[in-house]
Amino acid sequence: MGWEAWSYTVFLFIVGALFGSFFNVVGLRVPKGLSVVTPRSSCGSCGRQLNAIDLIPIFGWLIRKGRCHTCNASISPVYMVGELVGGLLFAALPFMVSLHELWIAYPLVSVLLILTVSDLAYMLLPNKIIYPAMLLFTGLRLFVHPLPIWQYALGFMVGGGTLILISLVATWMGKPAMGFGDIRLMALVGLVMGIKLVLLCIFLSALLGSVIGVALIASGKLDRRSPIPYGPFIAVAGLVCFCFGDPLMTWYMDLILWQ
Repeated sequence: MGWEAWSYTVFLFIVGALFGSFFNVVGLRVPKGLSVVTPRSSCGSCGRQLNAIDLIPIFGWLIRKGRCHTCNASISPVYMVGELVGGLLFAALPFMVSLHELWIAYPLVSVLLILTVSDLAYMLLPNKIIYPAMLLFTGLRLFVHPLPIWQYALGFMVGGGTLILISLVATWMGKPAMGFGDIRLMALVGLVMGIKLVLLCIFLSALLGSVIGVALIASGKLDRRSPIPYGPFIAVAGLVCFCFGDPLMTWYMDLILWQ
């Protein structure tokens, strides 16, 4: 990779880290009905407004060693992680998807990061984010659609409908039902990716949720009755399917045929 490509990649990383910082703010404030512009970010313990050094993505947290320099209270590494993930994804997307799909990829990553922050913080996937995202991706898919339009519409219906069915079955069995936010998010993923890949996303998100849930229970960090935010698993599975879904399905089919 030449210096121009490296420069472009570094630029995208910086942009992604900056947006990642903003996505943290959106994910934490929108569910509480707060403005994403005012007031300025401040320390959660002493209320001091963050200065220029504190607001430097990633490095601000590292420079302060994860603590407020006024009251020395611990600052969650979640903020820094969100910025780092944003930077890495923005830089990596051009290497993972085709050029025309970047028009879909960057908005998708942005929405998924915001919803992940919100679900981890409050176990809430706000309609104020999901509904505008549905309108946005409906419009984008009218212009960028490698698949026939009907496949995206069917993906929307099957994605949400499958989780509704799972929720109804869980309720009938006396187990916790799927949240409506999760249902809407899977419908959104289906709208973006189409029928084939949303089915893969449903499978992968369930697999991720099961493996991580069992690991947390086995480690004693989670009780069997404790609720787990499912949105992050949909987000991770959705991103994997969007970038690598077709190769994954080809590999799986070849594996079956060879057996």
